[in-house]
Amino acid sequence: MTITFADLVKIYRQSEFITNSDKALFCSNSAEDYELLTQLASDEHYDETAIEILSGKMEVGEKIELGISQPQFKLGRLFNNFEAFIQGDMGQLHSVISQSEYFIKDDKVVSFDAEKPDYYHHYEKVKQFVQQLNLMAAYADNVNKKLVFFSKKTFELSIAINKQVEAFSQCLKALNSEQIQILQGFSEWLNDEETSSHIDEKKSILAFVFADTLPQGATIIDVLQQIKQISEAVQNQYALYLENFSYEKFVKKLTENSEKFVTKVNDTISKMLPQFLGLPFLTAIPTALKSGDNWLMYAMLCLYCAMCYLGLTYQKQVLDNLKDDVEQFEQKGNIPIKLQADWLLDKTKIDNLISKQEKLYCLLLFSVICCFLYGFAKLCLQFHILEVHCG
Repeated sequence: MTITFADLVKIYRQSEFITNSDKALFCSNSAEDYELLTQLASDEHYDETAIEILSGKMEVGEKIELGISQPQFKLGRLFNNFEAFIQGDMGQLHSVISQSEYFIKDDKVVSFDAEKPDYYHHYEKVKQFVQQLNLMAAYADNVNKKLVFFSKKTFELSIAINKQVEAFSQCLKALNSEQIQILQGFSEWLNDEETSSHIDEKKSILAFVFADTLPQGATIIDVLQQIKQISEAVQNQYALYLENFSYEKFVKKLTENSEKFVTKVNDTISKMLPQFLGLPFLTAIPTALKSGDNWLMYAMLCLYCAMCYLGLTYQKQVLDNLKDDVEQFEQKGNIPIKLQADWLLDKTKIDNLISKQEKLYCLLLFSVICCFLYGFAKLCLQFHILEVHCG
């Protein structure tokens, strides 16, 4: 038979433990439970289970006196009460033993129970938090149960609770849902992979806040009692660090983007004007007027206006896309507060350029439409005269 901790729990749950003793009274209404007890207490398995039958008849409904000691750690751990559990578990915080299952005699609580008193859940969150602090510390003094942090000065945080078990237990029971939520969120933030590149700065800020907030000789209890202030202070200072860290980087980015936007606006102008100044647009109408009502000249004028219209609409689309890029840069660029004034000045210059470009577009578009209508009207007139002469 392979023994599991769940097998031991079946016996533990139906046993009445005698205070300050390794003895218990077992009684069940199931023959299977007595059969299981017989196997667990056999010579073959006693070294694993540490369960011994002291007296009583192995019959359903009969009370059996048992001797129950700590089983092998590979199966699980047995504690008298919650205080004994947290003292033993915190003492093995850096050992794989702390990950094994447990059973608490007084509360009849098992580690894998879904429903158990809130302070058990609180302890699990605190335990995870302390383990995260261990990763954030400069080093851990496992002998004296201290975490050592370095900033401008050395700060030692005691995680030993052997001399203040009652105080630690009361602290866990006094924690409310808000504090637990803050504790869990802070622990996850410390372990956030997205900011892992700044882990050294996080450690330094955490050490500084500890030294600034807590007295020398502080314990994990002091941290739990001030977890809200500590969490806010660390995250606020880290936000300031990031803003200062990215300031110079963002200045360069802002300058480059501003220059890019201005270049693009000027580029649209440089592509728009040659369509009218670089080609014989200004001479097209005088030539048409001097052509002696040549229908071919008016046809070429209409064709040329159509080409200019298509070029103008293309450049207008480029200009509209550029406006969208400027707006998105402002909305999604996460511009630091210190740089927002500079960006507003650059944005005003860019907006003015775009506005003048749009006015130029409107003027040129109006000119193209007028010339096209003139040429088209003259062309229609020429065809009408031709029809009359032919008729």
